[in-house]
Amino acid sequence: MRVIVTGAAGRLGQALLPALARTPEIREVHALDRTAPTLPAPDASAHCSARVLELSRVEAADLDAADTLIHLAFQLMGGHGGRRRHDRAWVREQNVAVSERVFRTAVAAGVRHLVFLSSAAVYGPWPDSPQPLSEDHPTRPRFPYAEDKVAVEQALLAVGRDHPECRVTILRPPAIVGPHAHPLLQRIARGRLYPAGAEQPVQILWEEDAAAAIVGSVITRAAGVFNLGAEPAWTLRAMARHGRRWGIPVPLGLIRGLHPLAWRLSAGAGDPGWVRGLDGPLVLDCSRARAAFGWTPAVTTAECLERLRR
Repeated sequence: MRVIVTGAAGRLGQALLPALARTPEIREVHALDRTAPTLPAPDASAHCSARVLELSRVEAADLDAADTLIHLAFQLMGGHGGRRRHDRAWVREQNVAVSERVFRTAVAAGVRHLVFLSSAAVYGPWPDSPQPLSEDHPTRPRFPYAEDKVAVEQALLAVGRDHPECRVTILRPPAIVGPHAHPLLQRIARGRLYPAGAEQPVQILWEEDAAAAIVGSVITRAAGVFNLGAEPAWTLRAMARHGRRWGIPVPLGLIRGLHPLAWRLSAGAGDPGWVRGLDGPLVLDCSRARAAFGWTPAVTTAECLERLRR
């Protein structure tokens, strides 16, 4: 099996490439990104190669002979792009138009399995969100990152309808933590600060568990939409105080006021819309992934926090 990974130099790509390379069923792993990804050690079972390429310029020849395309590439408003990261129209084009072009180019090149890493943020969250959320629950994005994830999902599903010979897999994880995670998530998970009154349960996911889910979906060629998440769901207050005698509550109004300013000054602050995710629960029903490709997170919520703090 030959697998191509877009956005391979990104945070999750650094955990996914070694996981793919260790999988006996995978013969080749080809990494694509705008910057050079770090490839696994040469003693891996799969042959790994990389190419620096802007995805807006990808051609069928770049994806030729691949069995599966894993699409990780996604432009964050708090990520790369310099001043353009504040340009909503540019970010939307990078995410939606470029992704659709990649999907359709892949199908034209003969790829017959497309895997997209979406996000649990597509569900909201909203104060009235059910617990847990199944994959059949309507998507109700609350901020630009989630809006673009929904739009890319819709573009991919349209490709699947146009090409029924191609299998389509959409994975919806919550915030992914681990050694390569977004700096803001790392600070939140390691720190004692938490939003005052944040009693809504949420989930996180260790990066190696996310990589294992992707690998499982590739090997089984499982088609459909699948939730992913560590268990059990905890409140942010419980996360901040885990293993500690005290935490520091921060007024939610202060967070809402300061975060957009921090985002303007630093890409490390993340998308300002993420603060809206504090308004409701985000608990996922992951039984479909268990049934389809035998995925169960190996790292619990408590272990995620303990590993980060070590």
